[in-house]
Amino acid sequence: MFQLRTTRLLLQPHSLDNAAKLNEWFNDPHLTYFDGEEQETFQAEPLQKTQAYLKRILQLQPDADIIHYAIHKRADERLIGYGQIARIDRYNRRCLLGITIGEKSEWGTGYAREALSAVIEYCFAVLRLNRIGAAVYDFNHQSIRLFEGLGFCREGTLRQNILKQGRFADEHLYSLLRAEWEKLDSDAKGQRQERDG
Repeated sequence: MFQLRTTRLLLQPHSLDNAAKLNEWFNDPHLTYFDGEEQETFQAEPLQKTQAYLKRILQLQPDADIIHYAIHKRADERLIGYGQIARIDRYNRRCLLGITIGEKSEWGTGYAREALSAVIEYCFAVLRLNRIGAAVYDFNHQSIRLFEGLGFCREGTLRQNILKQGRFADEHLYSLLRAEWEKLDSDAKGQRQERDG
């Protein structure tokens, strides 16, 4: 079962107890602005629809091509976000990542970086993937900084690929390769040894 522990976080499968909080986030136009593709004639999603969605993902088989996970703070077990390892292609050894810190009071705390660092290690070390991808809208400056700060390379742009609030926006494609991650990891370990030595 997917479960990752970091210094401050616990990443684990969802439970039905998460439905109310997820429903709150799915109905937040500010959050959906940054990661949704749906038409922006906003209609609230009923709690029953979120519960049905959770039931579907809880029935996924371990070898499914997507892993959904909840992000909890270890200190108080509070749910603060969620993510996916999506489009897992075990033959070509690649996937796509998505993450949302839904609790706005937790923005700017480094939780997204901490969670993604653990997920990236899981993808390379456990799933044995070679390539991790991500797609980020050009106006999502926080996510751009996040992925670039984790070593992702911008490989291209889907020009005017998304319509948001009456304006077409670009979508940037990012990737991180196993060899790049191994070098970053090795460099980080070397810097820690220099500091400790």
